Amino acid sequence: MNLLFLILAICSFTCLSAALLFYFNRKSLLLEGRISRTFPIKEKGASDIDPLSQKKSGKPFVGLWARGVKTVGKRTSKGKQKKLEHLLRDAGYSGKMTAVEFRLLQLLISGGSGALVFFLIAAAAGRPAVTLLLSGAVSFLAFQYCTFFLSKKRTRRIAEINREMPDFFDTVNLLIEAGLGLDAALLTVCHKKASPLSEEFMIALIEMKRGKSRRDAFFELRMRIPSDGLQRALTTMIQADHLGVGMSKVLRNLTIRLREQRRESAREQAMKAPVKMLFPMVFFIFPAIFIVSLGPLIVKILTEGLM
Repeated sequence: MNLLFLILAICSFTCLSAALLFYFNRKSLLLEGRISRTFPIKEKGASDIDPLSQKKSGKPFVGLWARGVKTVGKRTSKGKQKKLEHLLRDAGYSGKMTAVEFRLLQLLISGGSGALVFFLIAAAAGRPAVTLLLSGAVSFLAFQYCTFFLSKKRTRRIAEINREMPDFFDTVNLLIEAGLGLDAALLTVCHKKASPLSEEFMIALIEMKRGKSRRDAFFELRMRIPSDGLQRALTTMIQADHLGVGMSKVLRNLTIRLREQRRESAREQAMKAPVKMLFPMVFFIFPAIFIVSLGPLIVKILTEGLM
């Protein structure tokens, strides 16, 4: 058993260390991945590699991570990869992490958490069945938590985009009325305001600078962000640009409509509040009030009787 504990401790430490190393070196890994995809280098044979230069490179983790990504990529179906890519894109990690890298990180966190819990509980309790059950449950929860984290990140990001839209388009409208064009106004606002909406519009502006039309760039931006309000706003801007309507008037009416929709959404949430408060009050607040108010009376009746 001592040997088993030692092996599990080493495995858990290795998995957690790999996850931490990826987190702190994710920028360099992403940069090297982009460089390798853009400028592919011919693979060298075993005799062409200089062992001294390989030791001096100081990045053995990059090779291990690349092999892990390759292995996980072969075992992950295309459908799951596409689903994870959409989730990462909606959560704001589109250019920061691929679906296969997220799956590998998810497996490392899950395996490391399960092995660590197995080692700690086995060292304290010494019951193999209970230890295996709890470690498996923790490993499963850690695996699911990564996806849950992305889902919550996606929800928060969409809510932040919806909250930012009226002020964003209002500022763009003011700059257009001051004499700037639509692209220059968007670029100025994106530089001044750091927000998810500014990041997405900056991506669209970069695509337009590379030769893509404004219609296509806005259409792809519309497909990237699963926000109904932003999709309607971008559809309006695409139609106005196609028909040659003045963008200033369109944006002014758009911001008015967005603020009205936000007020209506706030009223709707306020009307739903009593229904949402019903179950916590019935199952938690009212029982506590009854215990505090009637508890002493019941204790007195049980000890002294009704007389």
